Order: sequence, then C-alpha cells, then structure tokens
Amino acid sequence: MTKWKRANPSGTRDVLFEECTLKEEIEQRLRRVFISRGYEEVRTPTIEFYDVFSFRNRPIDEEKMYKFFDHHGRILVLRPDMTIPIARVVGSTMMKPPLKLTYSGNIFRANKSMTGKYNELTQTGIEIIGVDNLRAEIECIVSAITALQDVGLTQFKIEIGQVKLYKSIVKKLSLTEEDEAILREYIENKSYTGLSQFLEEKKFDQNDETVQLLQRLPRLFGGLDVIDEAESLAANAEMKEAIQRVRDIYETVERLGYGHYISVDLGMIQNLDYYTGVIFRGYAHEVGDEILSGGRYDELMEHFGESLPATGLALEVDQIVRVLKEQNPPSKEEPTEVLIHYSLETIEEAERLRALYIKEGVKTELSMMSSLEETFSFARANKVAAVVDTSGGKLKEYAWKEKWELEKEGETSCVTFKSR
Repeated sequence: MTKWKRANPSGTRDVLFEECTLKEEIEQRLRRVFISRGYEEVRTPTIEFYDVFSFRNRPIDEEKMYKFFDHHGRILVLRPDMTIPIARVVGSTMMKPPLKLTYSGNIFRANKSMTGKYNELTQTGIEIIGVDNLRAEIECIVSAITALQDVGLTQFKIEIGQVKLYKSIVKKLSLTEEDEAILREYIENKSYTGLSQFLEEKKFDQNDETVQLLQRLPRLFGGLDVIDEAESLAANAEMKEAIQRVRDIYETVERLGYGHYISVDLGMIQNLDYYTGVIFRGYAHEVGDEILSGGRYDELMEHFGESLPATGLALEVDQIVRVLKEQNPPSKEEPTEVLIHYSLETIEEAERLRALYIKEGVKTELSMMSSLEETFSFARANKVAAVVDTSGGKLKEYAWKEKWELEKEGETSCVTFKSR
C-alpha cells in the first residue's frame, strides 16, 4: 500500500530551489505587465464540475481530464483549461463587457505516457471579452510580446493563423466530416505528399482556385508575401475577408515596431472546432514546444449565457522557465556570509544584529543549531566565513583560519558591537 509514497504521479514533478524561485518571479512579472496594461485579475477553483467542460466544440478531450466524484456523487474534474472557467464566471456573474481579464494558475491534462509532456502545467494568460474588432487580437499579441520581453526572452516568434480561412475552404469544397479530419491532419503536419495524394483521390479540379489554395496552405508561412499569395487564390469574399484580417493585424503590429517577433502561418490549425478566427502560437528558439497559444473564440460564451465575442491567449510558464534556463542558467544565490548563533534568551539581540548586517548588504542568517560547536560545523560544511555568538554575556565574532579564531569581542549591544 505504500509503494508509491516516494514517487510523483506520471507527468508531474517537484520544482526546487533556483528553478522554483525563477518560476515564481516569471509569474509575477507577467502578472504585473498585464495589470499595467489594464487587465483585471480573476482566479477560479482548481476543481470544477465536469459539466463546465462538457459541451460541443470543447478544446479538451474527455480522455485528457482527471475526473472524480464529490460526496454527492457528482462528477468533478481538475481544471484542464483556464479560459472555459473564466467564461463560466463571466456568464454567471453578468459582468458588463468589454472586459480585459488576466489569470495565472495550474491546469491538469492526462497526456499519453512517453510523450515527454507534463500533466500539470502553469499558465498565465489574458482574455478580452466583448470586443469583435481586430483591436482585441492586436492587444493580445502586443501584450504577449511586451510580457515576454519583460521576463527576458529575446528570441521568439508568434505565428498568426486564420481558422476562418480553412473553414471557408472546407465549406466550398463540401468535404465530409471524415474527409475533413484526414485533411486537417495533413495540413497541420505539413504533409505535402499526403495532401497531394488526398486531393488526387478526391478527384478535385487542380485548376480550381480553392483547390490550389488548399494545396498551398501548408506552405503559406512567412511574411506579407504569404498573405499576398493567399489573396491571389482566394475564391470568394469570405476567404478574402479572413486573409485581410491577418494582413491588418500583421501590418499594425509591424508598425508598432514588433514585426521581427511575428510571422504568418495560414496552415496552422489549432482546435478547429473551438477557435473561430485568427489564432496564435508562439515558439522560442531554445525549445520545440510552444510557449504561448490562443486566438479568437466567439462561440464559447454562449454556452454560459450571453453570446459574446472573445479573444485570448495563454503563456506556458514552465516552457518560459525552460527557455530562460537555456539562455542564462540560473546562478546560485549568494552564499551566507555570517551565521549568528544564539540562545533563546538572546534571540531578540540576534535578530537585531542580523538586521544590521542585512542593511549593510551582508547576507546573514540565524543558526538552527543548539550548540556553538554544531553551528561551527554547519558553517564549515556550508562555507560560511564568519560566526557571531550572541548566546553568552558578550558578543563574539569568529572567523575560519585553519580553525575558528576569535576576531572580535564586545558589549552585548549589537549596535555597539557592529560599530567597533
């Protein structure tokens, strides 16, 4: 019964020491950037009812949810997503749009073993609810760029895609649901050969503009020239409008001076049934996994009340930590320079003395050892150069020189002792 008590569940890990400090710092810095841009914080429970995530076009497969029962027999889940609970909050509290919301927390998804993916992830993100124009997408992209810059990332790209374009192509070609699923896999995996064979098997007219656009879709990634090519092949107003939205966003972000952080990928298909328009995916040079994802999801809010347009994205904090560790391995904290030994009767004096050292920029801590000899041993093991003993009638400072030698002895007042 105790065989697992020293192990972590699959897909989870302990975060220790410098990495833990770095992760906490990144979350706080991302949070401060978003708050400074006018986003208001929300926090939702780690445990939600299964019904919150049980609807058509949900982004998380049921098999990936951690499910269990409460004492009434109702199905609960560990939160597998942050956006859907926020939609629940907005719908149930009747918040007045437009809203700019930010969050940070852990999500839980049961990935297949041996994939290298963790099942517990930390996300910090933003949601803009009630805005249907492209200001929402631009605000999301610029907020993400400034946040990533603030935490120290310099080499990253945010790819801009357009689900609406793909949906328009599928609708015009009248593909079945089964054929569309096969097609989606070819495009998402940029399988040029598979896509060509698929189009040949379906006997589509190779001279048709829509077929030509579909065949080019996996290759349409890069800059404005990609948008130009897509526009030249667009067969109807719906496709042209979808492509124009990408152009407008790209050109606006470029005018703001962030052009080198963005690119276009019209072959990017990301949770097709969930997103309804422009989508985002961000990568850093040091890691292969995405550091952000998101997009427009105008059909989600209607599941929780009023139908509202919405756009958002999530930053993957664990991946950002990984990138920063690759760029600049975290340095160990400055070692303790002074260790203060004390008795319980002299703890006030020890704390005052520590405060004086800290004020002077000397890293100092109180000893946890009950005897001076144990404090000396601990100091040697941890390369602490000086020990101050406050436990007797006088304050004594020792320094290591082949052995512990008394360097200074003074009054019981730490202020007087430090000034000598």
